Amino acid sequence: MTEDARQLRARLRAAGLSNAAIDAAWPRWWSEDAESSRAARAELRFGIARRLGIDPRSLFEDDEAAPRFMWRDEARFKHLSGESQQELAGITSFGHSVAAALTGALKQTSAPRQLGDALTLRSAILHGSRPYVELLDLLALCWGTAIPVAHLRIFPWRRKRMAAMSVSSPPTWAILLGKDSRYPAILAFYLAHELGHIALGHVQADHQIVDFDDLGPSTLDRDAEDRAADAYALLLLTGEERLEVLPQDPVHVSAVELARTAADSAHQLRIEPGTLALMFGYSTGIWPVATAALARIYSAGFPVWRQINEIALQQLASDSLPADTADFLYAVLGAARNA
Repeated sequence: MTEDARQLRARLRAAGLSNAAIDAAWPRWWSEDAESSRAARAELRFGIARRLGIDPRSLFEDDEAAPRFMWRDEARFKHLSGESQQELAGITSFGHSVAAALTGALKQTSAPRQLGDALTLRSAILHGSRPYVELLDLLALCWGTAIPVAHLRIFPWRRKRMAAMSVSSPPTWAILLGKDSRYPAILAFYLAHELGHIALGHVQADHQIVDFDDLGPSTLDRDAEDRAADAYALLLLTGEERLEVLPQDPVHVSAVELARTAADSAHQLRIEPGTLALMFGYSTGIWPVATAALARIYSAGFPVWRQINEIALQQLASDSLPADTADFLYAVLGAARNA
C-alpha cells in the first residue's frame, strides 16, 4: 500500500468512477495528517470500498490494478444499450451499498408485510379519503411496509442512464429511482413498476433488477417480467391492466383540452389527472401534447426528486448508521448533513 490519497483518487477516477461518487464515499475525517498513519490509510480504503461496493482487497493490491466491484451476477438488467461489464458491476454494487445504508437506517426493523395484489392495495388506498392513487400514496405505502425509496442524486459513473432499480436487502427491499422528472405522475409509474417487480417475486434474496432508460406500457422489446410489472403498475394507479386514453380526435386535441379533461374526469374515474395525461401519451405517442398538459396540471412542475428524498430523510434514523455511512447516504440523497 504505497499510493497516497491523491493517487487513490486518481486510480478510482481512472476506473471511470465519477468525482461525485468518490467525494460522497470519501470520509470527512480524512486529512493530510492522516496520510502518515498506516491504520488511517487502511480505514480509508475499507470505508470507500464498503460505500462504493468495491472489493477492498483490490484497493490494497498493486497501485495500477483497477478496483473490482463486489456484485454483478446478482442483477438482471433491462433495456441495455452497450454498457460494459465494468459499468454493470459498478451500478449493481453501488445499488447494493445504497440499499444497505437505507435499510440499515430504517426506524422500522421488522420484516415488511407482504404487498399483495395491486387491486387490493389500490382499494386500501382509496378506502380512505384519497380521491385517487398518486405518488405520495405510493411513497406512504412503501415506507409503511418497510421498503425505503430514494432518488439518487449521485451515480457511480459519469454517464447516468439508470432509470430505476429494485434491490433485495434482507429482510426487506429498497427502490432506487434515477429518472428525473418535474411531474409526479411519471415517477409514480416508475415507482409502481418497481413495486410490481417486488410484489410479483421478481427480486429474489440478495438480487436486484435494474431498469435502464425509459419505462412505459408502450415501450417495445418488453420481456415477460416487465410486462407483468407494467400491468401491476397500471392496476395500482388506474384499476385497469391496460388503459388507453383516446379522445375522439387525438391528433387535434390541445394540451389545454387534455389538461382540462383529465382534471374533470379524475374524481369520477379515480385516476390522478397527471396519470391520465401520461396514458394519453402512451396511447397516442403524441408526447408534446401530453407533456404540455402535464405542465398545466402541475403548474409547470417542480423537481420531484426533492419531495421523494425529503420524505426519505424524515423516515430514516440516520443516527443509527456509522457517521461516514450517514454522510454518504445524505450525499446520495442530495442533502447536507450536520456534523
